[in-house]
Amino acid sequence: MLLKIICLVEDTPKDPLMGEHGLSLYIESDIRILFDMGQSRLFAENARRLGVDLREVDVAVISHGHYDHGGGLRHFLEINDSADVLMGEGAFTPRYAINGDWRFIGLEEIHNDRIKFISKTESFPGFVVIRDFGDLFERPPGNRTLFACLNGKPVPDRFSDELAIVIEDEGHLNLITGCSHNGILNIVSKVSDIFHKPLDLLVGGFHLEGPSEEVASWLGEFVRGPVYTGHCTSEEARLSFAEGPVNVSPFQTGTEIIT
Repeated sequence: MLLKIICLVEDTPKDPLMGEHGLSLYIESDIRILFDMGQSRLFAENARRLGVDLREVDVAVISHGHYDHGGGLRHFLEINDSADVLMGEGAFTPRYAINGDWRFIGLEEIHNDRIKFISKTESFPGFVVIRDFGDLFERPPGNRTLFACLNGKPVPDRFSDELAIVIEDEGHLNLITGCSHNGILNIVSKVSDIFHKPLDLLVGGFHLEGPSEEVASWLGEFVRGPVYTGHCTSEEARLSFAEGPVNVSPFQTGTEIIT
């Protein structure tokens, strides 16, 4: 079965599509998946322009509880009246960024029977939801300004709700991530431990503002196919990966990946 991924929203616009700080990917294989929903209704407007019918989505996944990945949730529930929405347990925990001032970056808490909370790695028809990634490798330095509010007190965010998904397609292993706040190497390492083979495709953000020699040198241990990254991966970081053994390309709003 052909695997097709269309980027509905990313920070970089591509005429006639608009962009915003956020991520939303439409994935089509044996099942139609919406992975993340940006921060507004823009993902739906771009989907319409691209000929993607969100009413036909079978299941949606929100990678973590930040506004730029799940801000469009209410709009999706209005558009699609049947798909479940998978979120990590704790995704509605209040989240803040501190850069001089405290800024709320979490999600509006929505109560809907179609929202299902995931507490462990779990298989679904056509894909596997991965969580609990461990700390074998360093987490992104950018996490240091990000906090969760637990029991009324701000604490450094551990992103225990973060989800990634794996789609196995004709023996090929394809990994989709959101921001990789747990560290992209921890995520690909966890997938390697589960499936015991390298990735054929990696798509997502890595939450890196600058070069990472560790990521550049280790990605090749876990990935044998192309890597597409954007959103929270800076150009400086992406270019540093090019010095390693993996073929890394940028993606933007409107990018279509077919394998």
